[in-house]
Amino acid sequence: MLEIREQVTWDAVVVVPGIMGSELVDAETGVVLWGLRRLGWYVRAWSSGDGLAPLRVTPDELEGRTGRVKATGLLRFPAFAPWLAGFEPYTSLVNAIRKTVADPSAVLEFAYDWRLPVAHNAKLLAGAAVAHLVAWQTRSGRTDARLVLVAHSMGGLLCQEMAGISGAIDEVRTVVTLGTPFDGAAKAAVILGAGRGGPLPRRRLRELATGLPGVHDLLPTYRCVDEGDSVRRLTPADVGRLGGSAELARAAFERRPAPLPGHRALIGIEQPTMSTLKLVGGTLEHDPYTFRLDPDGEFRREAGGELLRVDGRGDGTVPRNSAVPANAVAAPVAQQHGSLARSREAIDFVRDVLLNAEADLGPRLGAGDVGLALPDVVTPGTEWTATLDGVEPHEARCTVTDADTGVVVDHPSPHRRDGDVAVAVTLPAPGVYRVEVSGGGAAVTQLVMARE
Repeated sequence: MLEIREQVTWDAVVVVPGIMGSELVDAETGVVLWGLRRLGWYVRAWSSGDGLAPLRVTPDELEGRTGRVKATGLLRFPAFAPWLAGFEPYTSLVNAIRKTVADPSAVLEFAYDWRLPVAHNAKLLAGAAVAHLVAWQTRSGRTDARLVLVAHSMGGLLCQEMAGISGAIDEVRTVVTLGTPFDGAAKAAVILGAGRGGPLPRRRLRELATGLPGVHDLLPTYRCVDEGDSVRRLTPADVGRLGGSAELARAAFERRPAPLPGHRALIGIEQPTMSTLKLVGGTLEHDPYTFRLDPDGEFRREAGGELLRVDGRGDGTVPRNSAVPANAVAAPVAQQHGSLARSREAIDFVRDVLLNAEADLGPRLGAGDVGLALPDVVTPGTEWTATLDGVEPHEARCTVTDADTGVVVDHPSPHRRDGDVAVAVTLPAPGVYRVEVSGGGAAVTQLVMARE
């Protein structure tokens, strides 16, 4: 009986959550500050009491003297914040990854203090990822094992920032991002500027967010400010007028994206999403539409000259145009941002990349040398068979051409016959014909003569 091996990866995997996706505790007392099991805490925190006060970033923390708050793990229970809606736990994703690696110890859950700057957390991620890989190589004996980073939302920005640290991604084979706002999200600006006079939960979020570097790191860097006949980028001065920190915005806008190795991106689509901002008389308005560019980089316009505005969509938080990375192909799924990493589609996507990334990037089983066997002389009007090997029926393309005139006379479909891949051909008249078969590599051709 044939032995079929269960497919696993021997790489080390690091799971990096999004903003508000890590449990935070008071380092001195151990009191949980974020990520509590009781959902009623969020109702009270955003409506009354002082439960959010310990989450505010202190002057010492802004100066880099951190440690007051400790990240202890990924979200294990749902969490909630106004504007940002709900955050689902990462339990299902992590459990699925653990079943896909050679041993559960190959998986590291990288929790971080999401209140602090992306640059700060990226340095911690770089150190933790390298240490995790070395530990896994030692434990497994697989010195050829490398790193795979699986990141949701802001976690992808940490990976991107890590790519700018010398040597930090030398051992990274693949990066998988889920709903990462590579160019930011208009919603971050709305959080900073639209809390005045609104419902209490939104005001409380604004009061907290205006001092959080992590929120400023999510500000949109794409052209999102609609000025009627033109569109421009948000500036640090704009952020300051909204009530945020111009200094934190400036630091966020100065970050330079870096390409990620083996990058595979999953993005949320089909959800109404804030994409565009208007600054009107000191107030902030937001809209769900976005813009399109012509190949020359100019904004596309209506026949009358007005800017073309189209429904932006996205995952409810990250606009589609921001989630699509510059140097990778994105796979879409109709899903909301907070639950994207928990969705069945995302889990399947991550598992497929872990198991098949090398196969996808390497030689394909059907793209090798195509073998072609056929008779050299046949009778016109009588069916005969060509046999192919090195290719599957759905991968092969066959064309029969009159070699004298160049006219295509047939496109026969390859099919399975008695265990072989075969092509049934009938030539219409006496003559010499060219049979051409391709299967991903160079096409193979052979001439055949039809005679009475």
